[in-house]
Amino acid sequence: MRVTIVMAALAVLATAAFAQDSPSADNGKVVFDKWCTPCHGAVAPPEMPFGGDGLPGTSALGVKYRGELPAVLEERTDLAPEFIETVVRGGLFGMPITRKTEVSESELEDVIAYLTRNNN
Repeated sequence: MRVTIVMAALAVLATAAFAQDSPSADNGKVVFDKWCTPCHGAVAPPEMPFGGDGLPGTSALGVKYRGELPAVLEERTDLAPEFIETVVRGGLFGMPITRKTEVSESELEDVIAYLTRNNN
């Protein structure tokens, strides 16, 4: 009986630990809204050519992709997790680096889960 209780307790703890370690797209949306939306958000209706909307990141991607890919990151279905991590941590062109003191590793994993939730 005691072994069964101990095994059940270990199973519950393992499940809880896994749940905490799994990336959360819901939390990724919260982190994205705080850190990414000011540059990469969507403002409707688009006021600039190619899907740009006056926000620097979205507008830059609108010009870069010329309508071939969505300028709004949340609408993309092709973002690779490795690419997101590289750009967030290392910056790219006008986008600055994002330090781990701003967005932690687990928060970045959540943002990646959010941005890749609709990938093909």
